[in-house]
Amino acid sequence: MSVKTKAPIEEYLSLPEGHPAELIKGEIVLSPSPSVIHQEIAGKVFWNLKKVVDELKIGKVFFELDVHFDEENVLRPDIIFITKERRSIIKENWIEGAPDIVFEITSPSTISRDAIEKREIYERFGVKEYRIIDLQAKEVFVLLNKNGKFGLACKGKKCSSKVIDEFEWGFEE
Repeated sequence: MSVKTKAPIEEYLSLPEGHPAELIKGEIVLSPSPSVIHQEIAGKVFWNLKKVVDELKIGKVFFELDVHFDEENVLRPDIIFITKERRSIIKENWIEGAPDIVFEITSPSTISRDAIEKREIYERFGVKEYRIIDLQAKEVFVLLNKNGKFGLACKGKKCSSKVIDEFEWGFEE
């Protein structure tokens, strides 16, 4: 007698809506709610980015929305930007493929996952710009994808986007 088990993506999709989980390399990873400072910074980044994107009418900005890369990788970045030219990847309940810009705001419990595991996935699937906001160091890291590899484009208190010329964000001095 054989027993049929769910594939990782089927198991992930069967979770209740809003469940704090990601599918990373076929493994469901749970995480608690972000801290208050994480939420405050995420809100500031989101609204600054949304203001620029809406004024320029260049795309869409989303907050904590699933990004389906493949059957083993479904991530939920803090903030994502998708150009209007690539709006076909926006589905009813998730994004299907690599956003143009991904923002991850680190916490002590997620910094290695954000800087290593998620970085590898974002790089492999073609995210153009990966912005890591390090709350502990109060620094912004901007990684730019060229020829399938991320390179450090900016590290500091404040960094401009390489995808959206008019967008700059950072920690106040």
